[in-house]
Amino acid sequence: SMSLALIIGFIGWGGWIACGSIVHARFFSSLSETAVLLVGISIPVQMVRNYLNSVQQGLQTFTEANIVLLVEDVATLLFVLPLIWGVESGPTVIVFAAVGGSVVSCIASVWYLVRHGYTPRPRLHRELSLEMMRFGLKGHIGRIANMLNWRLDVMILSMLAPVEIVGYYAVATKVAETFRPLSAAFTFVLRPMIASLSVSEARAQGVSLYRRVFALNLLLVVIMAFAGGPIIIRMFGPDFVAAVPAFQILLVGLAALGGAGVLNGYNVGIGRPEFNSYTALAGLVITVIGDVTLIPHYSLIGAAVTSSVAYSVKAAALTLLFLSTSGISLPQLLGMKEYSPDPA
Repeated sequence: SMSLALIIGFIGWGGWIACGSIVHARFFSSLSETAVLLVGISIPVQMVRNYLNSVQQGLQTFTEANIVLLVEDVATLLFVLPLIWGVESGPTVIVFAAVGGSVVSCIASVWYLVRHGYTPRPRLHRELSLEMMRFGLKGHIGRIANMLNWRLDVMILSMLAPVEIVGYYAVATKVAETFRPLSAAFTFVLRPMIASLSVSEARAQGVSLYRRVFALNLLLVVIMAFAGGPIIIRMFGPDFVAAVPAFQILLVGLAALGGAGVLNGYNVGIGRPEFNSYTALAGLVITVIGDVTLIPHYSLIGAAVTSSVAYSVKAAALTLLFLSTSGISLPQLLGMKEYSPDPA
């Protein structure tokens, strides 16, 4: 419910205020302490926006849901422009930029929902709120683990290797992950769509989409395998040729993750977000152990190998969970054998 979003949001803002002195001293020392505290208003605003955006996804109005997310970025940019142009300076513009984009996107989300006949208003439903928290926590653990899977390698590398090596690896990861948002896009759409289908229909849709998305991702990875090296050298200069081997290694793991977006969306849609958390945690264990073991000896190549293995382990775990819980065989999933869903 919206009330739950407000409660959690204001708790978050309270935590921000409680840690205000530390946050100000360590991260925003150029701003006044009051400005830093005001930036925290974006926490409850974003919580409400995320709730409203989730309702839009549930209604499967994906174009409008994406427009709301785009509006936030555009509005934030517009608020920052006076600072870039030198028309305005000081903490006021920064606070407006941090909070204003979220407020505008929140208003846009409300407007779209009202157009569809829904009037968002705070109401606290105890049973529904408890169910939402249980469901959300199961998946949130996985989101944190995924975030660490994608970026912990750079953090560990920055502690164990010279800064130029970190720069090479950062370029390698960014270029290799060019098409990674495609996976997140499928997850975004599939969660509510799978939830609206019967069990047999959801499985059939999962199998069909897995094949197509995996094949599309594999094609893009092959293209990047040939084009990525020249792109890196052309864009960043010949000194960054050292990033190319790491880039090529990362592509192996990203190829394995081709159908992960479909399976992530499927798991949430059938009400089992914890499956995504299990697989993300498996990948995180590989990331930590591999990076600590390999980076001191093999530098950015060790980081790339570790990440590629972690991605592959996560992909294999997601696939095995899907096969074991759906009753679908690997040949059926890969299209080597016909899959005929049971009647609903």
